[in-house]
Amino acid sequence: MQIDEFHWQRELIINATCCDARSALLTIAEDLSERTGFQIRDVLVPLEAREGLGSTGFGGGFALPHALVPGLRSPAKVLMTLRNGIDFGSPDDRPVDIFLAVLWPKGELQSFLPALAKLCRPFRSARVLEGLRGAQSKTEAMMVLQVFDNPDHSPFRSPRVIGAKAI
Repeated sequence: MQIDEFHWQRELIINATCCDARSALLTIAEDLSERTGFQIRDVLVPLEAREGLGSTGFGGGFALPHALVPGLRSPAKVLMTLRNGIDFGSPDDRPVDIFLAVLWPKGELQSFLPALAKLCRPFRSARVLEGLRGAQSKTEAMMVLQVFDNPDHSPFRSPRVIGAKAI
């Protein structure tokens, strides 16, 4: 399974209003259900079961709900930002306002952890998290993610200095 097959622009929910962990997972399940063709409960139940093993909150306001789903043909993900953070049992007790939810085909277990690690990479950056918190549209969120993927083309990049000249 190639992670590069994902298309962020179709996989964003910006400034959702959720009051607790259950409503956040339900919002995620509704979105992923629509795109996978699975019933909402068939997405929600595995996500809740995984959370039952321990919170997928990483800290810094970020969480990674994920599940292996029988019968799923290809991975599915959604990045969701919330207007206000919610308690998600994160190790730092900070409210979570950025979720990256991932569904993975149960039969493709060998590629799951490497793909999850690759997907999480941008969210280790405080700049990315803050940029996403400030994004008011999918376009703005895409810009934040694209800057992370290609920092040399960032409009926010400072010039490099070689000798006495800025380039």
